[in-house]
Amino acid sequence: MKTQVFALSVGLTWLLIPEVTLAQSKGTGDDDTAKAAVRFQQAVELYREGSYEGALAEFRKAYQISPAYRVLYNIAQTQYALHDFVGAYKSLMQYTAEGRGEIPADRRAQVDEMAAKLEERIAQLQILTNVTGADIRVDGVSVGTSPLLGLVPVNVGTRKVSAFKTGAPEAVRTMNVAGKESVKVELQIDESIVTSAARAPSAVPPFAPLIEKTQPRAVSIITTTQPPVTPGRTGLIVSLSTTATFAVGTGVFGYLALNAQKDLKDQVNTYPNTKANIENARSRSKNYGYVADALGAATIISGGVALYFALFHSGVSPKPKSGKVVEAIVVAPTVGGIVFQGSF
Repeated sequence: MKTQVFALSVGLTWLLIPEVTLAQSKGTGDDDTAKAAVRFQQAVELYREGSYEGALAEFRKAYQISPAYRVLYNIAQTQYALHDFVGAYKSLMQYTAEGRGEIPADRRAQVDEMAAKLEERIAQLQILTNVTGADIRVDGVSVGTSPLLGLVPVNVGTRKVSAFKTGAPEAVRTMNVAGKESVKVELQIDESIVTSAARAPSAVPPFAPLIEKTQPRAVSIITTTQPPVTPGRTGLIVSLSTTATFAVGTGVFGYLALNAQKDLKDQVNTYPNTKANIENARSRSKNYGYVADALGAATIISGGVALYFALFHSGVSPKPKSGKVVEAIVVAPTVGGIVFQGSF
């Protein structure tokens, strides 16, 4: 490893001098070259400190600002240190393509030696799927859409190959590959369970409301719910109201019946008197009595219904007595009174 770092340092120094000289010679007129030189120097320092990921980011930024082909060699060296052999090989090939005849013979020999070593650490995958349009991924990174033409270069070691299509489960295979090995990988996607919604493109409604992106904030939500009104509770309220109404009516007509009976007694004891007056008084007394009896019976029945709802639909069940069968109670109005029939 020390030998590799030393070789790279020599290369970095060799590459850095022309860039800095170029920036100084052009003065401040070429700001991009000056910025790229600063990035390059930061990348060199990070590499020497062993921070290869940071160095790679700075080298790439320098190349992005001012695309000098010499930086590609340093990118390849850094990718090699990160064990990204495929990436390093691609960067070397791009370096030789862009440098062409400008690359000195000794540097080209170094590049050829490094490329041969990288080829020993790269495998080739032929990835096949049973469907078209599936996203093919190696170690979670997309490498194309099925059907893939040609072979996919991958680093040696354990690789995860997958194929994903919207609406279907992802097909995944994990394998160990060695250098210069060519492996055929077949991935089967079950399209029978692809949902119709996934097959059809989603339609965007016209005049769709825009969703404003805001920072998340804490929201307190207080939910107020009314207690549910059960049928038993409603029946209890209605039956109690009806019982009260019948009870008032019973009292009123009971009072009128008593007055009618008193008037009948007065008519009978009055002498001289007519038969028509006595019959009218007797008729009123009977009618008021009938109405009072009927209302009294209705009051008792309604009260019984209210008691039923209170006992059996209020959420509290009375404890039944063992060995006893409760019989129904029948209330029937009669002329001049009320009859109860049943057991208590």
